[in-house]
Amino acid sequence: MISEFTLSLSTIRKTTQSNALFSGELTNYYLYQSSSSIYTISYPSFYDNCSCGSSATCTFQSRILDYYSGTLYLYVPGIYIGCYIIESLLQSDLRCFYNQSCIDELQPFLASSTRMNVSALDKSLLVQFVENSTIQEVMDELMIETWNSSIMYDSYYDECQPSQCIYTVETKNGAIYIITTLIGLVGGLITVLKLIVPRLVKKYFYGRFT
Repeated sequence: MISEFTLSLSTIRKTTQSNALFSGELTNYYLYQSSSSIYTISYPSFYDNCSCGSSATCTFQSRILDYYSGTLYLYVPGIYIGCYIIESLLQSDLRCFYNQSCIDELQPFLASSTRMNVSALDKSLLVQFVENSTIQEVMDELMIETWNSSIMYDSYYDECQPSQCIYTVETKNGAIYIITTLIGLVGGLITVLKLIVPRLVKKYFYGRFT
């Protein structure tokens, strides 16, 4: 199940990257058209000196700033933006959502006019993952912390309706089995020698004195 999911996701990502598809938010390329030209030219975006024209996985840490004045308010820990939303999401993690102080810092910048009552995630519930596990690592495990196996043979047979069922049981050979096997081998060897040796001796002496 995990292999099928990760293969499908990887296929979609590689298809998008190899075809250099434009992001709907124009995060990987931006378009420019001069007033004297009828042609529109595309330019790759850059993230920390990494060009989306050469790599679709370019990212930098998400930041909140004033678009007009350029005033930087804060960096959002663990959250990245880049060429494609899916790529930046997979490289991000949820550390900020496990930190109440980080959530409180983000609240004033949210679009909602009223403050939301949001509590940090409970890190004590983590089993396989940690706070800074990337979304890629979480997705690779289908977002499942632990697997609980429940084998129901009745449901299996009702669903599959097999015409025949064969199984193999591997066991270690006991002392009695080994002894009887050795006796059988020795007994069989003696029987073979009884049949062969007299004939060989007889043939040898017959050929020597004739």
